[in-house]
Amino acid sequence: MLRTACIVAFYGFLRCGEFTVSKASQFDPHINLCIEDVVFHTDLVVLKLKQSKTDPFRKGINIQLHKLGQLICPYTILLEYIQIRKELSPTNQTDPLFITIDKKPLERQYFITCIKKVLDICGFNSSHYNGHSFRIGAATSAGKAKIEDHLIKTLGRWTSDSYIRYIRVTPASIKTAQSRLGRI
Repeated sequence: MLRTACIVAFYGFLRCGEFTVSKASQFDPHINLCIEDVVFHTDLVVLKLKQSKTDPFRKGINIQLHKLGQLICPYTILLEYIQIRKELSPTNQTDPLFITIDKKPLERQYFITCIKKVLDICGFNSSHYNGHSFRIGAATSAGKAKIEDHLIKTLGRWTSDSYIRYIRVTPASIKTAQSRLGRI
């Protein structure tokens, strides 16, 4: 579940509150992400967010997660997760998409605590990470991959140019940019 939530959050540029709940007891299938909100097609899966910060009229937003044919693929990992989940226990379409080992809806704080533990185990300073890290990481990775600004804005569902704040620039990138300036 944790691996799937991380990959889906990254590729979907998701806010933590879009795939977690504040408290398990407050899960609401009319608001929160459910199994029914995942629709598989041949080459992509559509994740239907019932509400989002950039959807003030609550019309819903569809997030496309494509089959990439790579080691890390949001389509494949989500398909595997759903299949394993259904094998472990019967599911209703309105059940939460992401659940913990004790079958409770994934809480924001639980998710962040788990991520920080994994980061610590891997030798990273977990204090540098929070619930927005997947959006920041996705925007930064998109910038490094030279994805056009309008596509980064679209992928992250930003309505303003605030996405630029999310893109982290390394000293090496600044050096490269300055080096290019010197060639003019």
